[in-house]
Amino acid sequence: MSNSVAILGAGLMGTAIAAAHLRYGVPVLLYDSSPEALENAPRRIVDELRLQNISDDVRALRCSIDPTEAARRSIVIETITEKIKAKRKLYRLLQTATDSIPYLFSNTSTISISSLAEELPDAWRRNFCGFHFFHPVRERSLLEIISGTETAAATVEAARRHALRISKQPILVKDGPGFLVNRILNPYLTGALRLLAEGVALERIERIAVEFGMKMGPFRIMDEIGLDVVMHAGWILFKAFPERVPHSPELIRLVELGRLGRKTGRGFMVYSSAASWDGDGESDPELSELLGLRKTSSNISEAEIVEKLFRGMYEEALRCLDDGIITDPADADLASIHALGFPAERGGILQWGTAIQPPP
Repeated sequence: MSNSVAILGAGLMGTAIAAAHLRYGVPVLLYDSSPEALENAPRRIVDELRLQNISDDVRALRCSIDPTEAARRSIVIETITEKIKAKRKLYRLLQTATDSIPYLFSNTSTISISSLAEELPDAWRRNFCGFHFFHPVRERSLLEIISGTETAAATVEAARRHALRISKQPILVKDGPGFLVNRILNPYLTGALRLLAEGVALERIERIAVEFGMKMGPFRIMDEIGLDVVMHAGWILFKAFPERVPHSPELIRLVELGRLGRKTGRGFMVYSSAASWDGDGESDPELSELLGLRKTSSNISEAEIVEKLFRGMYEEALRCLDDGIITDPADADLASIHALGFPAERGGILQWGTAIQPPP
């Protein structure tokens, strides 16, 4: 079925990606092994479209627990949990349903595309690439396309064309842990966690980040993504870059308590709606005691907080250029603005960082 797309996984990201396709008239086959997930998916997709002021009865959506149906689509987009074993297991299931597949894209946010492809047949590896959307899908126009070591040029071009078909702005990124966007996002989040551990109030960190121009503060972003997902992504980056990706006992503690963010109603903040990105979170008066946070007021200035939040992002963007993850500095600026909500009036993370302290 040349005009339709199969999306594997009916979770928060899968349904948001399905809505992004339906919005532009692309028929969707939504696959999940869980009947319950598929039963809830149409309502969630309708809610997602309504948040964009689009009325749609999702007639172009079909839900199925049959992987054979998914394998018949011209493009298959995998959106399941960020665990390499789970993704490889799903790819093996697809191989039992078909001998060949036109294109298989993964929405992985941090896992190496070459590593994911290791167990795929040769022909599948050539037709496989990363196709990484960002939260919230309806508002973030950027899309990372990541080539593995054996990805064919035709696959990258097909991915680029498909991104444009659903009105996303593609950037081509070299394979590597965290790719581009999550590598530059991580210092923003770890900077905020360090400030929290040092006694700076969560509310103050959030306010200063938003006043700087960010669409959302770092703790709201973590709660929206899901603290379990943030922790897992951080672990992948820690294994790759242990010298600059610290552990956060506070993040680990909340995950252990099952406080995973908006999807569970509580994370760093408290949420009245479980719908992704639907309204601000509220402060939780129990958080400081729960995490054993310092109760002393911090004398750190707003300028120092800005430095701790954004300096690391700038330095990591420079490293991505040095590592060949991207070749054009403009891609880092585009990514920071259109994927992470960095203030466009500041020109993007590299323009901002170079303006305040030009590199030697």
